[in-house]
Amino acid sequence: MDYIVNPVKMGGLVKGVSGEKVKVHLHGRLGVITVSGKLIISEEALEAGHEVEFYFSYIQVVEDPYDYDCAEMTPDHEIEPCLLGGKIVKVNDTAIEVAIMNELGTIGVPRRWAFTPVEIEVGQNVEFYFSCMSVIGKRDIPENQFKEELK
Repeated sequence: MDYIVNPVKMGGLVKGVSGEKVKVHLHGRLGVITVSGKLIISEEALEAGHEVEFYFSYIQVVEDPYDYDCAEMTPDHEIEPCLLGGKIVKVNDTAIEVAIMNELGTIGVPRRWAFTPVEIEVGQNVEFYFSCMSVIGKRDIPENQFKEELK
């Protein structure tokens, strides 16, 4: 089963910052991404309420993963999609969580975002497009909405 996995520009809201970890909720309740703050292009200190944009695609389960290169995952230029690999680390009835290669972070999305001809299982290799994130604005959101957001 072959699909063309194309990256699209998406948006999200920073919901928590703890040390080097940044938790981003995708707009439209499409999932949660946790990445290092080093992957986010920003001229100011990151904090909850920042709006970000980035490239992301559906996730495809692959039997024979490529030798993926994440050299483009640097915040020193415009955001550009990069084909990355990862492993499924959690599966439930409605969602999957993927550990991004080279410990870049995790992605939690609904199961419908994963293409596969076989049953989804922990440990399967996956590939997808992803990019660094760029801060594009800030929302004024009450502080109490972010308590316990980043664990």
